[in-house]
Amino acid sequence: MTFGELAGLIAAIAFLILVVFLCILINHLSKTMQETNRSISLLTKDMDSLSKEVEEVLGNTNVLLEDINKKSSQLDPAVKAVADVSQSVVDINDQLHEMAEKVATQREKNRLGLGLAKTAGKTVVLSAFNRYRQHRKNKKGAAKDE
Repeated sequence: MTFGELAGLIAAIAFLILVVFLCILINHLSKTMQETNRSISLLTKDMDSLSKEVEEVLGNTNVLLEDINKKSSQLDPAVKAVADVSQSVVDINDQLHEMAEKVATQREKNRLGLGLAKTAGKTVVLSAFNRYRQHRKNKKGAAKDE
């Protein structure tokens, strides 16, 4: 065996080892690709079923949203009526405060006027009573003289 033949044999063995390793690598790669295909197939089936469920949930959500919008539009007049009632209560409250202020002002005026009228009335009554007493006294005195 010559040096060239020995080099050729080493090259052939190295090539054979390379081919064996490449076959093992391709075999593992083939298995990995098969697993990947199975996983993708399973994911596709799961996504299809999930997509159907999501469509159903979205459909139910749309139905609920329409129902809520319909009920909300039916409640709008009631909410407006409550707002009107609350505004009316505020208006009545304002009117009552104004009336209470007027009554208080009038009461103060009446107290002053009543005090003067009371004093004047007392004076008039006392004066009339004194005149009556004086008149009676004069009558009794005149009746005694006769």
